Amino acid sequence: MVARAKGKSTVTVGIQGSGTPIEAEYRKVDEALVRCATLVTTFDARAYERRAVEAARQCWTLRMAAEHRSTVVFAQLASQLFEANATLDAKLVMLRMAQDEVRHTETCGQVLIALGAPPACVFDRHVRPLARHAGCTPEERALRNVIYTTCMSEMVAVARLVDEIEATRDPLLRDAARRLLADEVLHGQFGFFYLEAWRPWLDAHRGVLRSLERYLRHAFAVIEVALAPPIAVPPPLTADERALGLPDVARGREIFYSAMEEAIVPGLERFGIEAGTAWRRRKIAAA
Repeated sequence: MVARAKGKSTVTVGIQGSGTPIEAEYRKVDEALVRCATLVTTFDARAYERRAVEAARQCWTLRMAAEHRSTVVFAQLASQLFEANATLDAKLVMLRMAQDEVRHTETCGQVLIALGAPPACVFDRHVRPLARHAGCTPEERALRNVIYTTCMSEMVAVARLVDEIEATRDPLLRDAARRLLADEVLHGQFGFFYLEAWRPWLDAHRGVLRSLERYLRHAFAVIEVALAPPIAVPPPLTADERALGLPDVARGREIFYSAMEEAIVPGLERFGIEAGTAWRRRKIAAA
């Protein structure tokens, strides 16, 4: 199904399979990679205010679209690992991470069914290409995008999801978020593992370390705008909204800065990257 909106071509993404042997192969792969079994499958809407349940439906619809979009990001990043001649394990695990996001798309759809909503989201079919970083070697290009995507973006997502799960009291939504987290932890760790694998190469190319530091000044500013933009103080969540795991926007900003300053920056500095200086001097570079 294709819809036109504001000049953009969008598609409605659902969770139905093809009904062919392709679907059977998908199930084999999915079952082999799943980390946590589904423990809860029912939701009691009567236990919560109708408005809170509707907000939960909207939240999981948006999450479904975001998870599907992440599949495209990891798939593109896998191609950059091929360009960089990364090790076979790194290439395969990156492709596995793309597969995780397909499964997360389905998980979100299953949650929407339980919540009484259609298991579908609207998705912009236009694939926004990953940054090519003009003037960089394939090795540095991959390093930059791995750091931004996994060490930074995914690590913030992990921190926020952990906080969300701690506040969620509804059994079905807590179980679904737990299954997402089981994969997201690897997604956040991948970049640091990748840097460890490339440490000898970085030690032999000290100029790349300095280049990464210059890049991080820009990258930190960009991700701050994307994940922690200035906001008006929203009204506090109701008890039902907290129980359903709805995001606390103000707390989400706090988690972003805590993750950056207490985990991400120190983690990058382990590899000789002056990430602390880059964080303090963050500024979006001119085009």
